[in-house]
Amino acid sequence: MSLSSKLIGGTKPEPETIAEIQSVMGVPEGRPIALMVLEVTFKTKKIYCCLSGGYVQDGEPHLTLIGRAALEALINLPMGDQQSLILQEVAIGQTPLRNKVREAVMRAPDGAKLCFIGDMQGDLDGKMLPALNWSGGVVDIAH
Repeated sequence: MSLSSKLIGGTKPEPETIAEIQSVMGVPEGRPIALMVLEVTFKTKKIYCCLSGGYVQDGEPHLTLIGRAALEALINLPMGDQQSLILQEVAIGQTPLRNKVREAVMRAPDGAKLCFIGDMQGDLDGKMLPALNWSGGVVDIAH
């Protein structure tokens, strides 16, 4: 398959969101928060994506706290197109998840930032990384 992905380590949401995660989830101050933000390569194209828990209703995203943090971390990435953000709802259905993900990646322009929104702790738990053909690799950034 010509699609592969690597996790991006060192991504950061907004400081207010970090404080909310610490408060709501009891995460100690200074502890790194790992978010599902990935660098995806398809043939010669590179895009950046995140996996955000939540749903879309009437065209509006409704994200969990960690889903919002992942989206903010994606937006805050120092690489990629800072003007191109695509929100894509994903769910288990008749079309295989791998096909849905691949089609979304193919439609995205080079350098785009793509946020997959769905039930990441339910139906999609453990399914998105294989659909993105995660190699097990990690790209570390500092920003």
